[in-house]
Parts: sequence; structure tokens; C-alpha cells
Amino acid sequence: MKYDTLILGGGPAGYSAAIYAARYNMKCAVIAREPGGVMNEAYKVENYPGFKSIVGIELMDKIRDHVKYLGVDVKEEEIIKVIKDKGIFKVKTNKSEYESRTIIIVLGAEHRKLNVPGEKELEKRGISYCYTCDGAFYKNKKVIVVGGGDAASQAVLLLASYNNEVNLLYRSVIRAEPYYQEQFKKLKNVKLVKGEIARINGKNKVESIVLKDGKEIKIDGVFVEIGSEPNLKLFKNFNLELENGYIKVDKYMRTSVDGVFAAGDITNIVFRQAITAAGDGSIAAWSVYKYLKR
Repeated sequence: MKYDTLILGGGPAGYSAAIYAARYNMKCAVIAREPGGVMNEAYKVENYPGFKSIVGIELMDKIRDHVKYLGVDVKEEEIIKVIKDKGIFKVKTNKSEYESRTIIIVLGAEHRKLNVPGEKELEKRGISYCYTCDGAFYKNKKVIVVGGGDAASQAVLLLASYNNEVNLLYRSVIRAEPYYQEQFKKLKNVKLVKGEIARINGKNKVESIVLKDGKEIKIDGVFVEIGSEPNLKLFKNFNLELENGYIKVDKYMRTSVDGVFAAGDITNIVFRQAITAAGDGSIAAWSVYKYLKR
């Protein structure tokens, strides 16, 4: 079956694109190995309009139900290959093959992991990769932020506002803007620690971390802010223009390749949140509609 557009990814950007594509009466499908994306990792979401507090995976289930209600095909399949042949996009998955006149790339970006013992076992049980999602749940706790850039510094400032005892663990130098450094250095509940994590300890939740020099620090939560990596490996042959490693898009979510649109965390946006991704997804669908009506 040939679609007007194939939406590659199933997070907020992808589902929003699907909703608007359906409203524009376009034949579309969402293809995602794990519908919901990184939003599924959020223990609770309290910054998405309409929900005072909701588990991330529950929010995405509700949005997916909305998408299905509109008649959009949702394929829970792994994308293996994407090519463009004579103006038609061909997407191969682990179950089938699809063709489309356009594609919207919304595969997001994956948080870089520490890759230390205990990290995988204690993920979602004291280890977080989203301080804006989970920070409020650690009020009056002792936490550690891993990283030395702007994101790590912003995490420190937010977490410190919850009356936490906050440790900023950096490997060599703090690379954050001087403004951020000046701000958190004024805070009495922030401590700077130089070193690297060797392992994370805990049975049912995080209890402590051990540094490579052998020092152990008792801790309630670990916030990892060492960057992210966009999921671009499927599109290496497209020669998409990038900006800082992310797909460069204009205000219409158009990429440098004809017929290819992108939205969400895989793009060069400045604020990576579910609500902004959803907005970008709707713009991408509108742009596809205009593109096909040329």
C-alpha cells in the first residue's frame, strides 16, 4: 500500500503528526518499534497540558488511542531500511515493506548512558535521564547530577530548588556557561565533585555510587546529563544536512532532502520537551500536506 506520508517514530512528535495528517485526510501510518518513545521512561509527567499528573506511558497510550480513533495505521514494527527510489520512499521493517510519497522522521534521540554496573538494573528506580520530568519527585533528597555541560548545570539549579542536597559530578572540567556556574556556586546545597562513576549500588532502588578512586557516596537519585545521540543510522545514505549532529530543519520542519520532513528530538530544536515535540509534529504534517498539494 502506498501512503501519502509515513511517520517514522511513535513519540509525541510522531503521534501529533499522525493526528494532523489524518485531519488533512492524508493516508498515513506510524511505524515504531516502541510506540511512545522516551516518554515511556517518565515515571510521572506533570508539565503536559490537560494532565495534572500522569505516568509517561499512560499519557502516550492515551495519545495513541486518539491516533487510532482517527483511523491511522499504527505499526509496532522495527524499521530496518529506508531508501528513496525514483521519488518514492520505501521502508522495510521486520514484518513488511511500505511505500510513501513523503516521510516524517521522528525517531528522537537516545540519552547517552554511563555504561557502568548497576545502571541498567536500577533504571527508573533512582536513575533518571530527564531532570525536568523526574526532578520534582526527589524533594528533600540527596541526588547527584553527572555531567559538566549546560544541561547538567540546569539540572543542578532545578534540583537545588527542591531543597535537595545536590552533587555535581564532572569528569575533568565544567564546560557550562559561566552564568550557570556562577548561579550554582552561590547555592549552599550544591557540592562539586570531580571524578567518574565506577558503579551504582542498590537492591530495589539506588543507594549509593562508587567512584573510580574507590570513594562511595550515599545517594537517593542519579541524574545523567552527558548528552544525547540522535537516531540517524537509518538515514546515512540520505546525506541530510545536520547541525550539531541533529537533522537541520527550517520553521516548516523541512529538511535538506526533498520529501523528507523531521520533528522532535532528532532535529536541531532548542528545547526538547514532549509539548514542543508535539507542536513540531503538527507543523511537519501541515508542511507535508502543502508539499503534496503543490
